[in-house]
Amino acid sequence: MRLLRTLAEVDSLTNLKRRRQSVEDLNRLLKLADRQDTTLCFAILDLDQFKQVNDSHGHEVGDQVLKTLGDYLRQTFRGEDVLTRWGGEEFVVGLYGISKELAVKRLTALLETFSQHSFLGGEQHLFHVSFSGGVVEYPQDGMDIQSLYRQADELLYMAKAAGRNQILSS
Repeated sequence: MRLLRTLAEVDSLTNLKRRRQSVEDLNRLLKLADRQDTTLCFAILDLDQFKQVNDSHGHEVGDQVLKTLGDYLRQTFRGEDVLTRWGGEEFVVGLYGISKELAVKRLTALLETFSQHSFLGGEQHLFHVSFSGGVVEYPQDGMDIQSLYRQADELLYMAKAAGRNQILSS
């Protein structure tokens, strides 16, 4: 039963939680943040030019990029933080009890480290990948997962439009 639950809740490529389980965890943290009168930062991260990685280097290399970002996320954040592969090349991070400014600082440091990681593509070609992100904070930017997601997604698209490779907050 434990194996089946793990298969249902954890993305086998990144070893991060899947979206469904993460929504439950984020809702639990929202309730806790409300009771404790504290914050919950919600971030969406999206790999930049990921289709180009798959098209140029193949899906196996693209999978390695996704796995590596999952590894970096687990190494960077606390066990109680919510780390999930939301879908495709999109990841969500939920950070309980920290300010938006600190969340942006930590995510920007992760971006700098990850974007320096060298990946080996076809014909032994080394390349780098960055990501863009949007960060919002409960309760100022939204009272539920859907509203926080919408706000963070708008910021993500603003980061992409402004040249990618950056984290924006409200």
